[in-house]
Amino acid sequence: MAPDGFSVDTAVEAVEAAIAAKKLSLLEAAYHDLASAPTDVLAAHSAAIGPRLTALLPEMPQWHSAVYAVFVGALVEWQADAVACAPPILDGLQESLEDAIEFARLWRNRFGEDAELPEPTEMPSEEVQDRLGPDFGDVWHAPYFGWHTVHKWEMAAVAVLADRRVRRGLTNRAELLELIDRLEPDYGDLRCVQWALLLLDEEPLLVLDRASGRAFRMRMSGIAGNYQLQTLLAGALIGGGHLPGQAPTAEAVALSSVAEIDMKALDSLPHTVECFNFAEPSGRWIWGESTPSRIPVVDGIRRLVLDPPVFTHAYQAVRFLPRVPGRLDLEEILEPAEAAPYFAGVQDLMPVQEASRLASEGY
Repeated sequence: MAPDGFSVDTAVEAVEAAIAAKKLSLLEAAYHDLASAPTDVLAAHSAAIGPRLTALLPEMPQWHSAVYAVFVGALVEWQADAVACAPPILDGLQESLEDAIEFARLWRNRFGEDAELPEPTEMPSEEVQDRLGPDFGDVWHAPYFGWHTVHKWEMAAVAVLADRRVRRGLTNRAELLELIDRLEPDYGDLRCVQWALLLLDEEPLLVLDRASGRAFRMRMSGIAGNYQLQTLLAGALIGGGHLPGQAPTAEAVALSSVAEIDMKALDSLPHTVECFNFAEPSGRWIWGESTPSRIPVVDGIRRLVLDPPVFTHAYQAVRFLPRVPGRLDLEEILEPAEAAPYFAGVQDLMPVQEASRLASEGY
């Protein structure tokens, strides 16, 4: 027993006993006891509890496994080892996505293509289960609980994916992203886990500034969205004196990289203004609402073209994934003569009307 009165062994053994007895009431009581411990006590013991609880997730019923996974995600946000906790959580995410896709298919087959699906973030409903009929246990059970647990697995997955070691070892990234793409039209926004999966680490980036004819070899890591990239890029190139313009404030750059973000005061965070219009070498726009993964790879390296901003657009200087530090390093500056070969084939910026039309079509 630790001085604070909390015993890791007792807490985890209660979960193990509940699983062995196959009693949901005991499993829920064990969770209540864990979740009721003071936050500072849980944080202090998170490194010991996290991996042990994670190993038990596959042995739990679907709903309870997802609830415990969210708890493990909180432990990871304290001190639990994300690498040790990640495999069962990411497996749970994939299974819930697959089950949720199957649920949407079954629902439409039963009730029609235009039938409204249950609200996924609500608690599972006995009324809905009764509506699904006597084959619920054999046909609907796993898909239905998959539908209602995706958001929980998403929270847990984002917690472990904040650790770049987990992202580096991920082997089913493409499968998870494909499942998210398939589910989102029915389920709704899954951007948090999608953007976590799309994070690039130690990714080379060649930036072509059309106005000056200069190019910049850079390297980016942990940058979730293109507004975040915009801030860091302007900080490095304008703030560094390499391009003209009004650089973002030091606070804006810090909040876009490593500074702690007060999640209770998001409305008070500073705004900054776009300094560039992002484009592909083809002239197609790359919108701020997308991710750096949207920048195309040309001859083995992502290539981004900068134009003066078409719109004066202010946005909040913040990281979409607050626990993930963003980094953008300037490695080499290429003067116009040296940069010229990289501008060969670069097309004029697409007219705003055409860019907007493509955006409206989901481009």
